[in-house]
Amino acid sequence: MPDRAAVSDFCAPNGLRLVERLDERAIPEALALLDNTYWNEGIPKDAIARSLLGATVWVGALDESGALVGMARALSDGAKIAWIYDVIVRSDWRGKGVACAIMAFVLAHPAVRHVRRVRLNTRDAQRLYAKFGFRDSPPPLGPEMVLERDITGT
Repeated sequence: MPDRAAVSDFCAPNGLRLVERLDERAIPEALALLDNTYWNEGIPKDAIARSLLGATVWVGALDESGALVGMARALSDGAKIAWIYDVIVRSDWRGKGVACAIMAFVLAHPAVRHVRRVRLNTRDAQRLYAKFGFRDSPPPLGPEMVLERDITGT
C-alpha cells in the first residue's frame, strides 16, 4: 500500500480520502467522469468499465460524502513497465491538488513504484506530470507495432 503520509505531504488534498482499489460500485461515477474524454472517444461504456475493472491498479479520490472526485488506473508487469491511464478529476475539484494526490498515490503503489519505465500518453497537464519526472519522449528507437482490432459486437 502506498505511504499515504508521503502523498499528503506532497499534495495535501483537503477533505479527500484516497482509495487504493476501486471496485464495480465505482463504475457509474467513473463512467460519468470519463464521459466525453478525448481518449475514450468511440469506446463503448461497457468496454471502458471492463478496462477499469481489469487494471492492475485503480485508485480513486473520494470527497467527504464518499463521491468519486478523481481517479487513475495503471497496467503494470511489476518490474519493467507500467502504463498510467484515465487520470481524471471532476471539474468542480480541479485546481485543488486532487490530480497531484492521485498521481503520487498511483506512482507509490507497489505494482508501479518498482518498475523501470512508467508511460503516460496525454495531450494536456504536462506541467502536472513533469512534477513527477515525466518528460516528452522522442519516438521509440525502432518502429512501433500496433494491432488494433474491431471488436464491436463481441
